[in-house]
Amino acid sequence: MTFLMKHTLVYESDRLFSVFGYCMSHGLLLLRSGKSNETPDTRVDVLFRDVRAMEIRAWFKGIRVEEVDDPRFLDDQTSKPVEMIEPGNKIYALMSAGWQGFIVGGVVSFNEDDGDLCGPSALVPGPPIARWSLG
Repeated sequence: MTFLMKHTLVYESDRLFSVFGYCMSHGLLLLRSGKSNETPDTRVDVLFRDVRAMEIRAWFKGIRVEEVDDPRFLDDQTSKPVEMIEPGNKIYALMSAGWQGFIVGGVVSFNEDDGDLCGPSALVPGPPIARWSLG
């Protein structure tokens, strides 16, 4: 029997993104694309909330985020992330230049603004971001 999994495009960009921070207590994962020669005026934040499991890279040359409707998408993952799914969680496929990973978590949101690379994110409430600093 063949199953067709539905993938819904959530976000796509050809910008360079990096993991900017992760806050374990709130399950916040912030990916950021800073200003560059190609995009000198803006940065972009992608925030995943209530992250339970993930396979990601430290940086992404272009990114595509798709919501996947079927937990069998995770069947080949040796870390058994399907066990981490709770009510309200979603499965997101992440793709970048010849690579695919995933995030199991809650809501994902996006923001583009003119902030500095290390400035606060409009998507993150105040307290958790302080824990991300190494200084």
